[in-house]
Amino acid sequence: MNISNQLKKAINLIPRTNLVLQEFLAVLAEKKPVMIYVVKSDEIKLIKNNFPQINIVCHNQIIGNKKVLICALSKDKSLAKKAINIFCSKNGGDFKLLGDLMRYPKCCVESHLRYCGQSKQLDLPLIIYQAYKSSKKCNFLINNLLNFSTRVSDKDSNDFLHYLQLNKNIAIPYRYFQFISHNSCRYDCKESIKIGKEINSLLKEYAPKIEKIVKYTLSKPILFFDLFKLVIFDGYLKKGILYYKKIIPPFFLIDDLLMEKIKSGNRIIVDNKKIEILRDDSTLFIYQKKSEIDGFILDFSED
Repeated sequence: MNISNQLKKAINLIPRTNLVLQEFLAVLAEKKPVMIYVVKSDEIKLIKNNFPQINIVCHNQIIGNKKVLICALSKDKSLAKKAINIFCSKNGGDFKLLGDLMRYPKCCVESHLRYCGQSKQLDLPLIIYQAYKSSKKCNFLINNLLNFSTRVSDKDSNDFLHYLQLNKNIAIPYRYFQFISHNSCRYDCKESIKIGKEINSLLKEYAPKIEKIVKYTLSKPILFFDLFKLVIFDGYLKKGILYYKKIIPPFFLIDDLLMEKIKSGNRIIVDNKKIEILRDDSTLFIYQKKSEIDGFILDFSED
């Protein structure tokens, strides 16, 4: 079976699993050398039966008090073994080597190491804020704010379950809102954009309906606070003011009062100290920020 037929087959079968469709397509099309994900035993059987060229190397690990299979999937078995051994290493592993194996841009790997190397705790809001501050323009192809399922820690498990409940009726699986799987060093990183374009093209050719939803969602302004605390707007940013018609899914865990005011408004102005929500020219609410990174707007809108 040629690669095109294999990709078409994947479009029908992979949505039955918990894998990210575009990640699997990229591995199948050799656009991505290896992917690492939690995979169930029945999913492993389905993949092996239908895609024998994909090697799966697994490691048992405890996540959230549950025993799960962390698996590396690749056309290169030795590469899959190396990747899973590093990823599941008790000593934290060599993330630089893992980044190379997964073909992440070197600049992004180095950026990641600055924030979580040598057992430093991952500070997601800070990483995103620094990437945002370093960027001249935020490109939707590397909007990774909704790609968080592999970044959820045990302490986030309740928030994650609440998020799933809020979004049980969204049009596509929550895992699919991405074109890249890594944390980009900046939101205009050329190497990351190149990866995003390849995945976007692959998805557009073989799963155009899914690509349309993913692109629509990722190419919007986002008011970001934290992993499970952000708002996606159908709107645009002009001269520092966010003009919007409505908020769009997926929905996150915003405080009730703040969400009520956002839904009532149609403009937002953010500075280093506050977030002002307006309806036309009338102020509805002012949120006093705890710090500079406690709420900022990333504009992923297309020009």
